Amino acid sequence: MSASRTLILPNRIEEIRTLEAALLEFAEQHELPPDALFQIQLSLEELFTNVVSYAHDDDAEHQVEIVLACEGDTVTVEIVDDGFPFNPLQEAPQMDADSPLEERGIGGAGVALAKEMMDELRYRRDGERNRLTMIKEL
Repeated sequence: MSASRTLILPNRIEEIRTLEAALLEFAEQHELPPDALFQIQLSLEELFTNVVSYAHDDDAEHQVEIVLACEGDTVTVEIVDDGFPFNPLQEAPQMDADSPLEERGIGGAGVALAKEMMDELRYRRDGERNRLTMIKEL
């Protein structure tokens, strides 16, 4: 069975609560294992925070579209925004996890975390929108 849910959220950090509630409801509906839910939730929250924090240089409200989909044993999460063109898979700062915390630069941790937690990440620019897709095999 295939099912999806789409959320349109304003680019405000407090919307993480709305995102979390929707993801928990989606996870319950599709009986996602707790460890997979944890990995999806952490990755999604990190990348949503990146969009809210860095995608725009104005104070205007922008929309962030989140698409949650489950088909068989595969969960797909897509984050769509109208921010600056930015491929986090190639352009995000590389995090050196082996160096001491105080020597690490700012940035890159959320993307590195998502790469570690998810089975696959894909990016594409679609017109004026960034589309980052995360895939988790259950």
